[in-house]
Amino acid sequence: MSPMRAAAPEKGGRGVPNEAHAGLSLHGQNAARRQAITELLFFSSVGDLYRCQKICATWKIDPMDPSCCDYDKRTPLHLAASEGCYSVAQWLIDDCGVEVNPVDRFNRTPLEDAVRGDHGEVVALLSSQGGRVMSKEGQLIDLSDSHLSGNVRIFGELDPEWEIDPKAIKFEQKVGEGEFGIVYRADYLGTPVAVKVLKDNGAVALGDFRTELNVLQKLHHPHCVQFFGAVTKSSPYMIVTEFMGCGSLADLFKDRVTLSTRRCVQLALECARGIAYLHNHHPLSIIHRDLKPANLMIGGGPIEAVSDPNARRTLLHELGVLKIADFGLSKSLKLQMQRGGGGGMAQPELQRTDEAFGGGGPPQPSYKMTGETGSYRYMAPEVFRHELYNHKVDQYSFAMIAYQLFEGAAPFWLMDPIEAAKLASQHGTRPKWGESHGISRRIPDPVKALVERCWAGDYEARPEFTEVITTLEGVLKALPRDAPAAEGGCCSIM
Repeated sequence: MSPMRAAAPEKGGRGVPNEAHAGLSLHGQNAARRQAITELLFFSSVGDLYRCQKICATWKIDPMDPSCCDYDKRTPLHLAASEGCYSVAQWLIDDCGVEVNPVDRFNRTPLEDAVRGDHGEVVALLSSQGGRVMSKEGQLIDLSDSHLSGNVRIFGELDPEWEIDPKAIKFEQKVGEGEFGIVYRADYLGTPVAVKVLKDNGAVALGDFRTELNVLQKLHHPHCVQFFGAVTKSSPYMIVTEFMGCGSLADLFKDRVTLSTRRCVQLALECARGIAYLHNHHPLSIIHRDLKPANLMIGGGPIEAVSDPNARRTLLHELGVLKIADFGLSKSLKLQMQRGGGGGMAQPELQRTDEAFGGGGPPQPSYKMTGETGSYRYMAPEVFRHELYNHKVDQYSFAMIAYQLFEGAAPFWLMDPIEAAKLASQHGTRPKWGESHGISRRIPDPVKALVERCWAGDYEARPEFTEVITTLEGVLKALPRDAPAAEGGCCSIM
């Protein structure tokens, strides 16, 4: 089943009303106002507080008005809660004074939607304002009295098992920095670790921090970074994970390190194994949504080996393990697998999470999630176009990373990232093999074919990662083994 297309406003603000509407007929005014309410609901679901405020001010829309809802009687607060949009939910409650417990056609309140989405911070907000859930008998009751009470961990709860005393962390050196956090190498109880320190306590930064913390504590896989714990009881907030001594693929590309074809296949295979685990995680599938070279780390072996050039060379080119990191933009959703006629798995479809909690509203084939999530050069076209999408956005990003890994240059390397995303999304253009002249190597034909399938414009045509793994394993077996790195047989510096 293919996801239905949604009429989504563009990033530039198309659909936000202006003075041209002043001369519309009464019928036209009503239709345009209804469209404005639809867009208010949409922007509430993606957390765009500015556009929500703009629409309400321009059209004089009161979110408290009973007509401010969709066909299923889902209000802006329902949609903000179901997607974990804390700032919009807070604005609706504090500034707009909306009812905290509106009930939709499925007898669900915003608090129940937040619980089902595992959005602990929104659960805490709604609960503090008198939020309740509907009982089986049709009565509004406290969350603590509901069967849903055990399905969410509220951010800030007392003494979580992963809470770390910041005094036990000894910082050593800064190794990276992002928009909201700084990453340090540190020592935690004698073990080298990476510590991400939140440098901004704004709603967006806290949202990413809570998302990553919520995901990391659930992951247990050799190709996902290991979670040690977090600091949430005092500021600044921190996330502590294992330290990956060889840095990221982005560092490797920046240093112009050339890997053997076999090593490239091996790293791509390890990445695919990690993503396959995420996509098939139970009970909620995890979509990364921000796969890029900077979020694929290489490490393993004694940390002390990183300071030894020969030992580090061996880790980079032979023994180091690739692990997926940075889950601040990830999304957890119920992934229902349907059996195909050939005995294998058919295309998965994202469904509402009702099945995980004993039933509820009807299933829906796909989700509208935040447009332009992730990094432009590696961003799936459907994300850039603000369309419905599913877990196969990660397949597209994987294809672009694999292209760079084998080709030796970034996809669309002569363009800035936004222009590259426009070319891919609006014209269907894809990178060409050999056009970068970055590395002279023969890339196995099965690898080229696989990458091209993964970056298909129709995401339903992209293979599942279980199939990606099978293909890469076959390619790896067919390639001759490299000479040991210490003998200079598998790599060189460009």
